[in-house]
Amino acid sequence: MLLEYGLKNFFSFKEGVSISFRLDSNCPKSISHGKKYSPAICMKGANGSGKTHLLKGLAFVADFAAKSFSSAPEEGLAFDNFFNSQEPSEFFVEFEVNGVEYLYELSAMPSGVEREAIYKTQKRKTKIIERLKNEIVFVAKSLANFKVMKLRSNASLISTAHQYDLSELRDVHLFFSGVISNLTFGGTREEGFDIKKISKFLSSNKEYLEFTENFIAGCDVGIKKIRIVEVDDEAAKGHYPVFLHEVNGEYKPVTPITESSGTRQLFKSLTVYKAALEAGGVLVLDEFDMYLHPHILPKLLEFFVDEEKNKNNAQIIFSTHNSEIMDFMGRYRTYLVNKRENESFAYRLDEIPGDVLRNDRSIVSPYNEGKVGGVPRL
Repeated sequence: MLLEYGLKNFFSFKEGVSISFRLDSNCPKSISHGKKYSPAICMKGANGSGKTHLLKGLAFVADFAAKSFSSAPEEGLAFDNFFNSQEPSEFFVEFEVNGVEYLYELSAMPSGVEREAIYKTQKRKTKIIERLKNEIVFVAKSLANFKVMKLRSNASLISTAHQYDLSELRDVHLFFSGVISNLTFGGTREEGFDIKKISKFLSSNKEYLEFTENFIAGCDVGIKKIRIVEVDDEAAKGHYPVFLHEVNGEYKPVTPITESSGTRQLFKSLTVYKAALEAGGVLVLDEFDMYLHPHILPKLLEFFVDEEKNKNNAQIIFSTHNSEIMDFMGRYRTYLVNKRENESFAYRLDEIPGDVLRNDRSIVSPYNEGKVGGVPRL
């Protein structure tokens, strides 16, 4: 599970910022359910405040840690420093796997790695491996065989170890592989959310199709079933969904072209939700509520905050322009992102001093009145 992550000198964030899933004893049990971490974090803020960059930081680190060895040797790293700063960007991720806490640190320029280190905490925090540029400068006895690795400036220790089939960091690799995002360097992406790819997957995975069908049918009063069809026509070859609407006791088919944008969005994303829930992964979604009715958002978040539905401790961190969701998430699961003189910064609502926000009051009203920040100046 993800405990905390942070970044510095990354896109619009000049100074260090961290996002914590940890919950302390002040958090009401109705929110924490007795756990020390949250399964969900919400990002709120005005357009251009830096919400996407903050999510992109986690998506970048996870992708780099797990998959970077597959990059071409001459390829750079897909991020920008703060306004092309000549100082390296810095990242950290704290997470837990099988009862063991890990800390991953990365310092890098778009041209390559400056420093990378991994710490492991059982009884005490211990550094297990560290690199400076392309040289391993420290390795614990348990990882002595890692010295055989040939490092590349654009490939992580974790991804390289996975390529060498070194099993000592397998849990670390699995954690970062389980981070699923709709973000890339340039913004949101369709890869993994492509309607033809999703349809092909659902055509041979009945359990996932039923999951998608049941949720959509519960949100759209007209849809009763979803059928997957394969089109052989060369111009539109592939698998597609057909949404069956009940009209006068008969099923009438509606194709994606004429189906609502909200239904299409749900169809493309629900498979990813279920995959994260089954694997106990982390979903990182920018503007995940696009095209969706506000009442659908709590239903999607219930997959994560309801212990009965989330048996494998999956987590979600997301941005949204919907304000009502803050009352569902509460002070301990909501971050506001602001920008001052083109520098972004963020804070969790429970960090705001005084009694402007209280557990027994709505957050939406003081937020809309600009008392806590995160709203556009119009």
